[in-house]
Amino acid sequence: MKRLQSAAEGISRVGAIIGGAMLLVASVLICIDITLRYTMSITLGGADELSGYALAISSAWGFSSALLSRSHIRIDTVYVRIKSISARALLDLISLATLLGFFGMVTWYAWGVVKQSWDSSSRSLSAIEMPLIIPQGLWFAGLLFFVALSTLLLVRGLLAFLSGNYAGLFALIGSKSALAEAEEEIAAVAHGLEQEKKQ
Repeated sequence: MKRLQSAAEGISRVGAIIGGAMLLVASVLICIDITLRYTMSITLGGADELSGYALAISSAWGFSSALLSRSHIRIDTVYVRIKSISARALLDLISLATLLGFFGMVTWYAWGVVKQSWDSSSRSLSAIEMPLIIPQGLWFAGLLFFVALSTLLLVRGLLAFLSGNYAGLFALIGSKSALAEAEEEIAAVAHGLEQEKKQ
């Protein structure tokens, strides 16, 4: 299972990088489109449509990266006040199971959208007439990967819970404390400063 998670982490990292690059390109396209519209009264056509696809695809693939780094927002008002380690571990499992259930439904309906576009050979109504199966397929693939990854983490979390390995469970799916988040930010800033000195 560790090998599977390592492979998933690699795929997730690539997906997040490509998604970020897509958002960057979409932002540049929109800036160019706005500039041309106001200076020369012409438009690129389809820039807003492509940016919408980029947002949907990058979000779907970014969910996995956020899950692995435990960056999803959780309201832990009650969680931090619970003293029992086993109860906190159980809440972590319930939290992940709920997330998986919700995204399982989203992915199921996303498949319906993709299948309909495939069956009817749908194209966008804009000037570029994009076959909708391309952006929708990439979006669906990101959601499906997220569901598979969530299932893997939930199984690993359950095994850790049943074996009493609460430290392993917390490291895998636990809610980050404010201190842990602050330490990560400090480490990131220190790394950035180090890179600047090398240049």
